[in-house]
Amino acid sequence: MVRATESVERVARVIEVLASSPEGVGVSEVARALRVHKATASRLLGTLAIHGLVDRDPLTRRYGVGARLVGLAGSAVRHLSIVAHAHPELERLTARTSETTNLAVLDGFDVVYIDQVTPTANVVMASWVGRRTPAHASSSGKVLLAFGDPAAVERLLSRRLAALTPRTITDPTRFRRVLAEVRKAGWARSIGELEEGLVTMAAPILADGRAIAAVSLSGPTSRIAPRDHAFLAQMVADAAKRIGHRVAGRMDPGEA
Repeated sequence: MVRATESVERVARVIEVLASSPEGVGVSEVARALRVHKATASRLLGTLAIHGLVDRDPLTRRYGVGARLVGLAGSAVRHLSIVAHAHPELERLTARTSETTNLAVLDGFDVVYIDQVTPTANVVMASWVGRRTPAHASSSGKVLLAFGDPAAVERLLSRRLAALTPRTITDPTRFRRVLAEVRKAGWARSIGELEEGLVTMAAPILADGRAIAAVSLSGPTSRIAPRDHAFLAQMVADAAKRIGHRVAGRMDPGEA
């Protein structure tokens, strides 16, 4: 008989597999990931589908994250303390720049976006909330690594850095230099490193000198000119500083 804890572990592993596979996964792939028989994986997926936690595409017969799970995740994110502190600053930053702003945290070798504010007037990118991206390719990842645990940098650079575009930094020595520059400047940028034609700039939210999250601003390279990068980055850094003050309970009345 399968122990209750083992069943929970299997459910958690299925959700992780589905969340990391936007194109969906088949029963055989889930069985391999869980190291169980295909029939066991099929029964587990069927049970999760009944409860709306996974969804099966009738055409491809592949499974993805279900609508109920997405709703539960969204509700949980809205109740995260850092989101509550950061959201007003994201709204203000987007209102002042007319660009999309994000809040992200580091999870292993990836950045996970947990909040986003988009401008109302412009054509904007789709929501990134819940999305994971390689930390080395994003501005948020760079500041989270530069101002985070040095051991996390070493773990990342012990692996092969994947090239998402021709501009992605994959050389460890060069990446270390970039992190040193980020620490000196207080902010980071990514120009076409994560996606072609996308520019982002981010700054860390600090608590006791360590980054606990990152604020970023993003938009197309066709709209955000290089001459504006430093100015916009300073606005992002100022927003991150105010969020840090909110987290620490040090917000001045004039900053609110």
